Amino acid sequence: MMNATYRLQLRPEFGFAEARALIPYLKQLGISHLYLSPITQARKDSSHGYDVTDHNEIRAQLGGEEGLEALREAAVDAGLGLVIDIVPNHAGVGPRNVSWQDLLSYGPHSPSTTTFDVDWQPLKAELERKLLLPFLGQTYGAALDSGEIRLVCERGRLFAAYFDHRFALRPESYAEVLEALLPRMERTEIYWTVKELFEAYASITAEERERAEALHERFMAMSEALPQAMESALAPFTGERLHALLERQYWRLSYWKTAGYEINYRRFFDINELVALRMEVPEVFFGAHRKLGQLLLQPGIDGVRVDHVDGLADPHDYLKRLREIGARHIWVEKILAPREILPEDWPVEGTTGYEFMNDVLRLLCWPGGEQILDRVFRRVVGNESYADVVHTCKQLVMVSNLAGELFRLAYGLDRISEADYHTRDFTFEGLRDALGHVIGGFSRYRSYLPYDPEEAEGVIKAAVNEGRRRSAAFEPSVYTFIENVLLGRIDDSLEEARMAWVERFQQYCAPVAAKGVEDTAFYRYVRLAALNEVGGEPDHFSQEPQVFHAHARFRAMRYPSNLLATATHDHKRGEDTRMRMLALSEFPEEWARLVRMFERARRRHSGEHGPSDTDAYLFYQCLIAQWDASPVGELADRLVDYTRKASRESKLATNWLTPDETYERELEAFVRGMVKDRWVRRALMPLGRQVARHGFLNGLSQLVLKLCTPGVPDFYQGCELLDLSLVDPDNRRPVDYAYRQSLLEDMQPLLDAPDLQVLERLLSSDDPRLKLYLMARLLRLRAEEPALFQSGYQPLNVDGDAAEHAFAFGRGDQDLTLAVVVTRYSHVLESRDGWQNTRLSLPAAGEWLEVLSGRRFASDGSLYLSEMPLPWGVFRRQE
Repeated sequence: MMNATYRLQLRPEFGFAEARALIPYLKQLGISHLYLSPITQARKDSSHGYDVTDHNEIRAQLGGEEGLEALREAAVDAGLGLVIDIVPNHAGVGPRNVSWQDLLSYGPHSPSTTTFDVDWQPLKAELERKLLLPFLGQTYGAALDSGEIRLVCERGRLFAAYFDHRFALRPESYAEVLEALLPRMERTEIYWTVKELFEAYASITAEERERAEALHERFMAMSEALPQAMESALAPFTGERLHALLERQYWRLSYWKTAGYEINYRRFFDINELVALRMEVPEVFFGAHRKLGQLLLQPGIDGVRVDHVDGLADPHDYLKRLREIGARHIWVEKILAPREILPEDWPVEGTTGYEFMNDVLRLLCWPGGEQILDRVFRRVVGNESYADVVHTCKQLVMVSNLAGELFRLAYGLDRISEADYHTRDFTFEGLRDALGHVIGGFSRYRSYLPYDPEEAEGVIKAAVNEGRRRSAAFEPSVYTFIENVLLGRIDDSLEEARMAWVERFQQYCAPVAAKGVEDTAFYRYVRLAALNEVGGEPDHFSQEPQVFHAHARFRAMRYPSNLLATATHDHKRGEDTRMRMLALSEFPEEWARLVRMFERARRRHSGEHGPSDTDAYLFYQCLIAQWDASPVGELADRLVDYTRKASRESKLATNWLTPDETYERELEAFVRGMVKDRWVRRALMPLGRQVARHGFLNGLSQLVLKLCTPGVPDFYQGCELLDLSLVDPDNRRPVDYAYRQSLLEDMQPLLDAPDLQVLERLLSSDDPRLKLYLMARLLRLRAEEPALFQSGYQPLNVDGDAAEHAFAFGRGDQDLTLAVVVTRYSHVLESRDGWQNTRLSLPAAGEWLEVLSGRRFASDGSLYLSEMPLPWGVFRRQE
């Protein structure tokens, strides 16, 4: 049984050796598996590793093959396993990606055409058989005139260079360079060698790849012998001459802002540097998974996490192949919509756990605060509904960041419509508009046709109806046509074209959802920002306990090894930052008063242009959750970085494409002014302390739920103490492991023999060590008695005046021999005089040990919660 995973973000400063050094600590903590961020070769100095340049080479900057093997051996010796994050959807472009450079050099004649998802015949005639490369920081002409684009010879190959970027030249272009070199070689021994090489290149074409590669070997030897002469031969290639040479390449350099409209290779979301891979092609799959297949045969490599599974053309077949090459455990990064479950035929252990994170949020959010918090938000920001915000934001990204992809989808749909005289009158503009409304109407990331057609039909029909409702289409029947194409209700002769189009459609829906909802709408609809987490529903304030119970029972039956995440490298805010914000639901009137004060202070610190109402309201929530997280100067820096990013994501007052520098300067001045304003800090202190206190209690309720409900607890690096981080890169700061190791070592006597007085002191002072204690104590229980957590889940009854403040369930293999109860809405509970007559119905009468405090209880089958030593109880039945 997997006891728990611990996610480590590997980077050049923290590689395999540093991870290996943590094994004794993680073993002592109770972790069973190290969960590693991507380990294969990535772009130089990458801080995350998702920009993979070679899927079959272990990243040298992390320690290479030897470092990974040493880590694996150390883990196995300690009884731990490894889970590896893999990136099948895309690769990082650049000089280290040999396949990418081959594509640039040979264009449609490169073997890499099967690897990358490129449209060689785009609508723009000038891009036919060319790749648009939108990597320039200014317009092409300006970059050329300024000398930023130049020719270089490196490692015996010719490239156009633009700062760190390298773009391989086609073989024919070598002749032009050699022709410039020849006059410099007259009266030298090497002249005839250069001339012979020039003549060979002059007669070659890109179709003759093998011959060209042989010539490149000779060119390499020659260029290495003549570095200065080669440099002088390249120097005249500037301005018009360089432009003429670049025009003959299989690619076209452009300003990065053109990408959203004209890019003709599929990307990861809207990131130009991450090119999509065609994993649906068997040779591409097996070519990219050679190293992984070897690793999976080794002891200790126990599973993989599949990044962005919704980007794959055929997730089902991909996962099936992954299982066939030896992946024993597979988790998918899949954002599940409400009432969506994983396709039954996916061979996986489950998801990475975002849905659990959101279940916990809605379980612990007090519904009694919704009305006032809603009123405050609408007074400051406005009345637009969340559904309207989402629709607007999806439309926005489809006409900006992802416009080119929508254009190509519409063109493909237009070709299908032209094949039938019943549908040929639909205009291209009408199809594109309707298509955008249908995609905007999707309630989940995507469908999975041709698998599970009944499920897909319901999702697609709902999206079509939503699109029809929101559109004023000239010809409404265009929506019926789109539905028919998606569901296969057109002429059979068009089936091949239809399925190819549906595949692209489904792949496009996912980035629209990610960019439109999580990266835009979540930064606009900020009623209670704690709820704006990956996969969350910000307009659903809370949920009944029965929903959490139902989801937990489903996991126990279907996905008992599903990961349970409460913090990740991709979260919008740290797990304890989130819990502090969530506590505002219990202080709605106090928050309303504080916001009025913030608004008065805002007038003192605002500039002519900012901040916007949305940015200000999100900042207020961050400030109340972060006020004591860092020294004032550092806190101001962190919140400036966060609010700038949040504002750009919202795309209201500024954005990533065209940042408004004036607005951003005023936003920074506002944030710094508010953080350093002593009057503001004094005013927020009373509520800030309360929010910190009850956020702390919320966080520990969350921790107990994660460790005791069905699934595998997943811990993000450093979260064994308070996690008061924000969005990346704030949540990827270095972790002080030496401090954590010393705390855990000092805590061993308490873990061996719990002392209630010590625990009460930790609780009364909101000591972060209590979080570490609960984590280690319950991980020890999971390791010692795994049968308690492998199966079985049953809601337990709580009755009495404060019953709504307790959430309880039982665990066990045969009988329910573990009872768990956590406190909800702790501030409201305190204001109502505590538990009073509230009692928990235990699964059986007899003696029970409360694991966290070490206290024993003799029970007739029930327990008054006022007798519970701590706000959480984990009761183990004694034989």
